[in-house]
Amino acid sequence: MSTTPTRPETTEAQPPAPSLGTPRWIPILFVILFLFGGYMVYANYHSGQVFNKQVAQTNSRIAQLDSSLQAQADDLKAELDLTSQKLGITQAQLEEARRTSAALRREQALSSKKLQEQIGQVQQQTQASVGQLSTELGGTQSDLATTKASLNDTRTKLESTVGDMGVMSGLIAHNQTQLNQLIHLGQRDYYKFDIYRAKHPDRVGPIMIQVSHVDVKHWRYNMYVTVEDKRIEKKDKTLYEPVQFYTAEAPAPLEIVVFQIKKNELVGYLSTPKDQAKQAATTTDPGGS
Repeated sequence: MSTTPTRPETTEAQPPAPSLGTPRWIPILFVILFLFGGYMVYANYHSGQVFNKQVAQTNSRIAQLDSSLQAQADDLKAELDLTSQKLGITQAQLEEARRTSAALRREQALSSKKLQEQIGQVQQQTQASVGQLSTELGGTQSDLATTKASLNDTRTKLESTVGDMGVMSGLIAHNQTQLNQLIHLGQRDYYKFDIYRAKHPDRVGPIMIQVSHVDVKHWRYNMYVTVEDKRIEKKDKTLYEPVQFYTAEAPAPLEIVVFQIKKNELVGYLSTPKDQAKQAATTTDPGGS
């Protein structure tokens, strides 16, 4: 019989039993949760501070807005009160303006009525004046006709004679009345003079006259005439005699007529062609040649 050899018994090592202690990730989880909780607390606290700050700012802005709105409301109320007062004044002024306008209309109507009455009076007076003017005009025309006839008669009475230079003179005046008539006819320019015998000449129109001798008994006189730098002596001239002389510009002779001789005094006139006075002569020293 065979025997089966027996193997010696060996004791095999058993694996260690699992430990029943706390896993390592649990503390880490608690730390994470703790940190997260702290962060949340801090975040809530910070958010509360920000919120409170915003609330405070908002309250401040609301307060400022309330103050501004209150000021605007006060200003608006003041303006409304002022507008009400002005409206009251404007209404009073409007009433006054209406009363004034009514008074002006009444005055205008009264003035218009008075003006119409005055216009009627003026028309009546004008018609009367026109009638009177027509009458006066008729009388004036009659007077003009009479004057014209008188002038024609005067022209026949005024004399024409030959002057001392042998040139036919125009009409000669023998007194102031006839001289006025000659001036009115307007055929020549006339300059009346009343000059005395003296050592110096007197200006008469465009010339200078110096009386050197007067003979009342024989109605004669001597004089010097200065014209255009020339001194001309006129001797033994008689009453009403045309004393003639020429100038370079005059188309006809200038004439001196003496119609009154007094003691050392001559009264008469100078007659020149028309516009001769505009050509004033240049005079020299009376002692020149």
